[in-house]
Parts: sequence; structure tokens; C-alpha cells
Amino acid sequence: MYPQVLLNVSVPRGFRWEKHEAIKTAQADAERSLNGKGRVLLRPSGTEPVLRVMVEGEPRDAIESAAKSIAAAVKSAARA
Repeated sequence: MYPQVLLNVSVPRGFRWEKHEAIKTAQADAERSLNGKGRVLLRPSGTEPVLRVMVEGEPRDAIESAAKSIAAAVKSAARA
């Protein structure tokens, strides 16, 4: 129904993204920016060491920006 952006972010095996406040904050900010007209989904891949960041909603540039922001937070947390 809405445009969708999916980014795969490389993380160490066993990475627990839900334990990182910066990722949860980026996710909450993205959800808030969608204003109830879309969704954000983060989930680890079952087959490779990546965290999948999916954002859908409108407008397209807003969801791309939100997905990139979350991906940046994941990359930063994964390096720490």
C-alpha cells in the first residue's frame, strides 16, 4: 500500500540490537515521523549476519531518510 525501503546492515553474529538505546531512539523517531501512516520493522536475518531495517510510508524521501538514520545508528552500535 505504501512505498517501502529495506536496508541490510552488517552486524556481528548474535548482535542484540534491542539492547542499544541509540537504535531504539532512531526507531522511535522514525515511527513518530510517519505520524501513523506507515511502519518501521527491525529484524535480524535468519541466514546471514545482518539486521534488516524496513520502513514503509509516505513520502518516499522521508522513509529513505528514516531508514538511513536507523541504519547509521545500527552501524555505530555494532562497532562499539
